[in-house]
Amino acid sequence: MADPDLKTVSVPPAMAPLFRHAEEVVSRYFRERKDQPEHGSIEISAQRYVLVRGASLSVEFFGLVRDLYGEGREAEADGFARNLLFDLAHAIGKADAKAFHARMGLHDPVAKLSAGPVHFAHTGWAFVDISPESQPSPDENFYLLYDHPYSFESDAWAQAGKTLDTPVCIMNAGYSSGWCEESFGLPLASVELLCKAKGDACCRFIMAPPARLEARLRAYSEAQPQLATRMKGAEIPDFFSRKRLEEELRRHRDELELRVQERTRQLEEVSERLRRTQKFEALGRLAGGIAHDFNNLLTAMTGFAGLARLELPEDHPAHEALDHLETTGLRAGELTRQLLAFSRRQVLQPVILDLNELLQSLTPLLKSLLGERTRLELALGPGPLKVKADPSQMEQVVLNLTVNARDAMPEGGSLRIATALEGSEVRMEVVDTGTGIAPEAMAHLFEPFFTTKDRGKGTGLGLSTVYGIIEQSGGRIAIESEPGQGACVRIHLPASGGPLALEAEEDRPAGVHRPARILLVEDEDGVRSALAQVLKSRGYEVAESPDPKAALGQEPGFGRLDLLITDMVMPGMDGKQLARELVSRRPDLRVLFMSGFTEAPLDEEEAKRFLAKPFSLAAFLAKVAALLDDRKAGE
Repeated sequence: MADPDLKTVSVPPAMAPLFRHAEEVVSRYFRERKDQPEHGSIEISAQRYVLVRGASLSVEFFGLVRDLYGEGREAEADGFARNLLFDLAHAIGKADAKAFHARMGLHDPVAKLSAGPVHFAHTGWAFVDISPESQPSPDENFYLLYDHPYSFESDAWAQAGKTLDTPVCIMNAGYSSGWCEESFGLPLASVELLCKAKGDACCRFIMAPPARLEARLRAYSEAQPQLATRMKGAEIPDFFSRKRLEEELRRHRDELELRVQERTRQLEEVSERLRRTQKFEALGRLAGGIAHDFNNLLTAMTGFAGLARLELPEDHPAHEALDHLETTGLRAGELTRQLLAFSRRQVLQPVILDLNELLQSLTPLLKSLLGERTRLELALGPGPLKVKADPSQMEQVVLNLTVNARDAMPEGGSLRIATALEGSEVRMEVVDTGTGIAPEAMAHLFEPFFTTKDRGKGTGLGLSTVYGIIEQSGGRIAIESEPGQGACVRIHLPASGGPLALEAEEDRPAGVHRPARILLVEDEDGVRSALAQVLKSRGYEVAESPDPKAALGQEPGFGRLDLLITDMVMPGMDGKQLARELVSRRPDLRVLFMSGFTEAPLDEEEAKRFLAKPFSLAAFLAKVAALLDDRKAGE
């Protein structure tokens, strides 16, 4: 039976003394009220309050949200309104409780909680009738069963003449659970079981920790089977699930930010690789152009030197000087070949080779290069590891990397060369224990003429040569290093499935000279003149042309032609195009290509008929004789 002395709340008799004290505390709080409409303010115990029409926070708010969502989305709109109102009321209940407790000096959790229903009545939310079944303990067993006989929300719906299929006292549930949660420091939520706005006899609520609410609802339904059908519209507030959703969204946002950062880093790396590739391409074109012009000059120089030597008696003292001149020109050609390797414009003669076998064959030379204080270790994967590459160029790669490693280990150390098959690629790693590479130098390692060695101890072409050979062979190269931690050069080449190349045939001696008619097409006057004189000195008939178009125009009047000697890079038409056109007219015509560099790739057969400028006259004449011998044998 309700205590008649209690005016703002109905509680079991055992709780009456506690709530009588709560009424005294709350009444004292609300007695200190000051209305100042001239200032637009209402103050209660020095706290400013705002009067709001109940309907505007209930039935009218639902209507507004439905209008915003539009026709056909009523259920979605009601769900949004319900969630928003519960969250708002729950937060206000917590805030009001905290402020009230501080103002009135309440510290005991039970005293804090008991002030809530009384405060609820004074502020116009509802009257609270607490059931004797309630167990308001400050732990997971907290349970409150109560009615709101005069809920402002259900009254608003009744006055508007509207009903809803679900309970409407959402803010009452949120506010009361927020107040109790603040009082006990325990997460709590409240759910309305029955509601006058949907035709029930009362507005009834259960409050419990969120994890226990479902079980409490089920237990109450089983204990009150006559009310089970009326409770079907009850919904457990998803305030806490929304908090979890917020956390999930925040987690996804953080993951997205990380992915964006990673993607940005990848784009920056791609941009840097593109920038480096473009820079290397520009440097390569410059290097190729320099090599082309320089090689033509060297070819003319070595050609005239050789020609002068042929014209002099064997005992003439100038022979030694001419030999030195030709040798120096050929050595200078090695420098330009390194530039061509970087620019990927050298002519390769690729075959299918076993990388393991190549490394094993180089082992004695590598040990000799490294010296006694540096240990060489080969860790070769199961073979054969077949790649398609130019054997001499791959040897150059290994030798250059070995020399670099040796120079980085002046006091000795170890060099480990490892190979393995990785999917469709063959990997080779060259790892040293040397001084490492400074970070500022890493971005420039493959640039021609860049070196970390002391002045006079390196040309800066070693790694650029390696880079060019690997890139031109269809592979890729990367270097990892830190100062004092050595360096790891990692090379990947496409694995080949073809048969290994047979051992190269022994170089056959140049054939016996036979009379022949040769067409020489070269746009550099000095080179053309030198080579023509050399050929004529050996008894060949030579027709000269400064460019392909002129050669094609003159071709019908040449008569018999046995051999075409053509430069690869010329204005208007390259040497390959010229050769195709002439061979289509003269199927038996043999072709010898030559160039300081070539943009057009050569196939395996074309590469065998190629001379890289500069070349010695002996090599030139031997190649000419061999091609003419092949032609004679085919007749």
